[in-house]
Amino acid sequence: MLDLYLIRHGETDYNRLRIVQGGGVDSDLNETGIQQGVKFYQHYQHIQFDAIYASGLKRTHQTLAPFVQAGYSLKILPELNEMGWGELEGQPFDEIRHQAFLEMNEVWEQGNLDIAFPGGESPKGVWARASEGLNIIKNSHPSGKVLVCTHGRTLRIVLSMLTGKGLNRMNDFPHDNTGLNIITVTEQGYSVQKINSLDHLN
Repeated sequence: MLDLYLIRHGETDYNRLRIVQGGGVDSDLNETGIQQGVKFYQHYQHIQFDAIYASGLKRTHQTLAPFVQAGYSLKILPELNEMGWGELEGQPFDEIRHQAFLEMNEVWEQGNLDIAFPGGESPKGVWARASEGLNIIKNSHPSGKVLVCTHGRTLRIVLSMLTGKGLNRMNDFPHDNTGLNIITVTEQGYSVQKINSLDHLN
């Protein structure tokens, strides 16, 4: 039995200012995000993780920095990078882009999951690579506890598939900065223990 501890990275200024990051913007955590990572570590440091993984983007590395400082090695999986939002990346989330985002989500909810913003990735494309990353983790750690830091939309996509809801239901899953999701992996499949827990921040 394998317990996957899946978290979103801490806050960045792009998050705070509502600017689209995606997989193409490699931003740093802001001070709030750094403190969120510290609080997460303080709350869960008693757990002996068999490994910790992060995406290829530095905001996930910085979130897990307290674990590295405590002696863990950080394994990097670019397969877990954030969805590529194409032409939206680096742009303010203004009224026009918000409307485009809502319309795209309607398209996805209707099951058209191969559609992407120009220059970006589709939900099916993100799941294809993220599932490769998950398979690497599962094959390397058939049992135990593994901590994984990734990104909001990637998390939604992964959780929608692991819970059996399907990609068109990915928006059912909230994803606050450093929100913790625990998924247990057995030979029979996946079971959910926690979704978006913020106990460490309260």
